[in-house]
Amino acid sequence: MNAASVTVLPRRTPPSILVVENDVRIRCLVSDELRAIDFKVLEASSPDEALTVLDAMRIDLVFLAIGPLGSRGGLDVVRLIRARRMPTRIILASDGGAALAGMDADELGLILSKPYRAAQVVEFVIRILSWPEAGT
Repeated sequence: MNAASVTVLPRRTPPSILVVENDVRIRCLVSDELRAIDFKVLEASSPDEALTVLDAMRIDLVFLAIGPLGSRGGLDVVRLIRARRMPTRIILASDGGAALAGMDADELGLILSKPYRAAQVVEFVIRILSWPEAGT
């Protein structure tokens, strides 16, 4: 009697997400919610920190709370991702207004209005990244 041959396919690595939010409580809440469903999450408290992470590793999605953060604006992070043609998806959280002035809708990505709930971020991330994949 022959044993059946079984092919085991490797599980896809969870997407990496960079959460950029200057409010540490909100950043931790969003990050914890994403980690709870097995995403690989990195955190940054400013656009400068976000740029450092983006220079160092591949990020699948950036959740970026736009505001007067650090010495560079949050939109500089968006511009860098677009200029380098990174395959990184973007979700922005903004209260609108002047922060988004002058940006093309194609550059911006998905925009979430402030104030937002961590559950909203998780829903958007799951939808955008199609995670988990069907059949996993």
